[in-house]
Amino acid sequence: MQSSDPVLIGGVPLNAFFAFVLTLIGLLFLGNLAYMLLRSVLDGRVPPGAAKWAAAILQYAVIIGGGYASARYLLAFDLRAVVASLGILGIVVAVSSTQIIQNVLAGVLITINRPVQLEEWIVVGELPTTGLCKVRDFSFTTTILQGLDGGLVLMPNSSIIASKVINYSRGGLMEIRVSISVPVGVDLARVKEIALAAARDDPRIIQDPGAAEHSVIQDLFDLPYNRRLHADRPDLAYLKPAVRTTSVTDGWVRLTVGAWTRKIPQKDDIASRYLKEVLRRLSAEEIPVKAEAS
Repeated sequence: MQSSDPVLIGGVPLNAFFAFVLTLIGLLFLGNLAYMLLRSVLDGRVPPGAAKWAAAILQYAVIIGGGYASARYLLAFDLRAVVASLGILGIVVAVSSTQIIQNVLAGVLITINRPVQLEEWIVVGELPTTGLCKVRDFSFTTTILQGLDGGLVLMPNSSIIASKVINYSRGGLMEIRVSISVPVGVDLARVKEIALAAARDDPRIIQDPGAAEHSVIQDLFDLPYNRRLHADRPDLAYLKPAVRTTSVTDGWVRLTVGAWTRKIPQKDDIASRYLKEVLRRLSAEEIPVKAEAS
């Protein structure tokens, strides 16, 4: 009686092929399990970004290493033969994946230099910018940001490295600017007094910079890349609310109120409420005004 030939898929026995597929499924499960276990061990002991990257590296090592080993023993996969047979195709693939490689390398630089970290508030880019966003997650190629409107921004890692990044969490403070315009004949001293009084009555606006603000600025200027550039520490008086005359146009004087806050994600609400209060107080004294948040 003649035995039947085994069923082949691409020259591989069917049972070996199915064993390889099941092994891959198991490796995906083991990789995710390794990720969660390492995160549970590292969370709270090291910075969140470092814990995530270490766990991700372990996850991919389990999946890729296990996948290669199973392919070698179940499918008789010969890496040297495959590499030798790629030839021109390998060069084409390498060139076409330049952007991916750039993003992966940028992800490594972000991990090492840590210009941004998880849960920090940042703005990325020139114009248009991302707007104020919180860093939610990193991957090997992408940084995930979340805006104040709740929307997610998927930013290539290379953009984080190549673009201007304003890190408000690292500084701990944010400036809020509100502009108002009053007629030329109005008593400007009284208008400035009203604007400063409204700022003093808002508990979220910094009034007299104290130990907390001094510590924030001191820590910021003690960073290695700032220590090399600045020998002197700035005068913290500039953190007090201030009103400045910025322009005179068509019979109107434009005044800009600058104030600082530690409530970074509340900046829009603080500016809106402050502007509303200034308008109310000026209206109570029958002072004509035009206003805009800036």
